[in-house]
Amino acid sequence: MKASAIVAAIGVGVLATALAKPTGLPSGWLQTGSAKTCEGSVVPANGAPSAKVFNIECKPDTEGFSTLMQQIGSADYAGKRVRLTAQVHGDQIAAWAGLWMRADSGQRPGTAFDNMNDRPLRGSFGWQTAQVVLDIPADATTLSFGFLLEGTGQLQATQFQLDVVPASTPTTGQGPIQVLPRQAGNLTPP
Repeated sequence: MKASAIVAAIGVGVLATALAKPTGLPSGWLQTGSAKTCEGSVVPANGAPSAKVFNIECKPDTEGFSTLMQQIGSADYAGKRVRLTAQVHGDQIAAWAGLWMRADSGQRPGTAFDNMNDRPLRGSFGWQTAQVVLDIPADATTLSFGFLLEGTGQLQATQFQLDVVPASTPTTGQGPIQVLPRQAGNLTPP
């Protein structure tokens, strides 16, 4: 699934939180996405950096993606460079997975965005650090972040940190996502 499609799906998912799957996730966290065969949960984990971890598990032949996420006001982060870091662990990730973060400015979604699709997590791997770093626009109103799994497999994450970092820290984002035009164009071939 293309990055812009995932952003759009996440945006729709956030707006439809009332339709999100009921879960045992901690307050502030929700599961959403286009995949219907994925379970999001908090599970005990031996050998992990913490006693319990967030877990997304998608059954074989899963189509689409699932994400565990939060959405917050961006007042403390607007106009700053922000890094989302987490410890992640993957098992048999068939398509791809990653951390993601998105800033929205009012009705303009994705004024800053990164979901690691240009450096995806795949296959099976032990606990490692993953991060995304974005310049959050000064007019940003909302910051959404989490981790996602596209297709079959299992992704676990824990020890999330959201930090303001110096401007010398390299960004990982892809810049603003393409927003659809507001008016139709070229209705007759030129």
